[in-house]
Amino acid sequence: KSKEEQEEEEEEENEAVKNDNAEYDDEGNLIICQLNKKRRVTIQDFKGKTLVSIREYYTKGGKELPSAKGISLTEEQWSALRKNVSAIDTAVKKMQSRIM
Repeated sequence: KSKEEQEEEEEEENEAVKNDNAEYDDEGNLIICQLNKKRRVTIQDFKGKTLVSIREYYTKGGKELPSAKGISLTEEQWSALRKNVSAIDTAVKKMQSRIM
């Protein structure tokens, strides 16, 4: 996808969340995006804390449920990751240039 297409998709997703037209999973977690057929990024409330979760999902009894495979980040951890996205992007590009 082009950068323009990605930005357009991000804007649509942001609008859906703002307008509460968002999609929720079978456990009530807000689905931010689907990374592939089995993986999703969700926002959930766990014991009074807001978590950003990146998890694999499975089907059981007709319901899509999050598996133990994945990671849940607190708001502080999410903030630390966001601050380092540029460094991660740079490292990924360096690694790709070594491989190619």
